[in-house]
Amino acid sequence: MPAPAPAPESKVPTSSLEERIRRRAYELYVQRGNQPGSDLDNWLQAEEEVRQAEEDAGDKSLRY
Repeated sequence: MPAPAPAPESKVPTSSLEERIRRRAYELYVQRGNQPGSDLDNWLQAEEEVRQAEEDAGDKSLRY
């Protein structure tokens, strides 16, 4: 039986947007003393920060 063909390389970025938001939300959770009950607040803040960082990075790449 022949060996299976290698899987094609993934074109998905190593760190997806959702994964970056998830990591930042966890950082916020830890910064707040691991206190439960702020999951949504942490997620929304993380989402805003990550998206803003992406926009800022995009703006910088357009400058000469």
